[in-house]
Amino acid sequence: MDTEFHYWLTGLIAKRAGFTDQESHTIAYASEYVDENDITYYINTDSSRGKSKKQVSYSNYISQTMDILKPKSELMRVYPIFHFLPGDPMAETAYRRDGMMHLLNTTPNSQNANELLDAAFKSGNDARLYRIGIATHAYVDTWAHQNFVGWYDYFNRIGMDPKPNIGHADGERHPDWVSHNWEDERLVESYVSNRTRFIDAAEALFNKYCHYIKVEQGLDNSGGWQALEQELIDLMGPTYSGSNIRYRERRLDGYRKQIPWLGGDFDERSWFDAAIDTDVRGLRDSKNGIGVKFNFIRDEYYWRDEPNRTDSDWYKFQEAVKEHEKTALTMLSETFSKMGIVLAVS
Repeated sequence: MDTEFHYWLTGLIAKRAGFTDQESHTIAYASEYVDENDITYYINTDSSRGKSKKQVSYSNYISQTMDILKPKSELMRVYPIFHFLPGDPMAETAYRRDGMMHLLNTTPNSQNANELLDAAFKSGNDARLYRIGIATHAYVDTWAHQNFVGWYDYFNRIGMDPKPNIGHADGERHPDWVSHNWEDERLVESYVSNRTRFIDAAEALFNKYCHYIKVEQGLDNSGGWQALEQELIDLMGPTYSGSNIRYRERRLDGYRKQIPWLGGDFDERSWFDAAIDTDVRGLRDSKNGIGVKFNFIRDEYYWRDEPNRTDSDWYKFQEAVKEHEKTALTMLSETFSKMGIVLAVS
């Protein structure tokens, strides 16, 4: 899934389940930020500003990477943990024409995905909403990323595509697009309707959220699913097929009008810039483009409010990422060990 579901529709589902406007925004932002959190930052103490020797006070973990050439141990701490949660290799949705199965296969609404989200609901108050957003990302991706594994493997191959067989690279962005219809020729049931998958994911997520709200507040909003389902279908707009995304601007206009509590389009630098003062050295470092290739003097980073850094959204999100990773690695250690993979729990 992409920003449309992870941010906009997650924010809508959270609100309809009973979260407040601000809580829904935090959950939705954290959910989408999982995909943007792909740089490890080293935050210096303010006392070392201007000095030749910096004193690092904090560094974060990444929850996404575009560098598929990373060592196996590093990729295994990202893709299967945040985007391709291993599920049930025997699930009916995983039936393939070649009969192949894989221990790391992602399957919708898996036990692992449910346990991770349940663990987030029970986490400490400071990190809870951020943990819920992060676990939500992994949870709903079990529908979009089903029948792919988060590692290099022939299992992921579709047709004769020459791209590296990691995740859904061979499927390009087709699994992530709202209302898209496409073909996964590996499967016995090869026709894929993303609308059906995404609505199924939305219903399951809504029910999880409603159960949490009922336990916490005694309010049961689960009866609102039928109205929410129609709301989602209307927002998702017409279905389409082909190699390009369609109707996106129409959908975004609808999201902006109907989901105002998110405050507009997702801004990946909002939480970071609110917490971190960037000392730009030459050209500002960036994920892509000239800032990375030709800027040999790296930016330096400092807390804007060092004494109260732990109150910032960015800090709380990063701590939640670490907690999510630790929980997931512990949960998946037995599965990994069956493949000869041993990852230390941080």
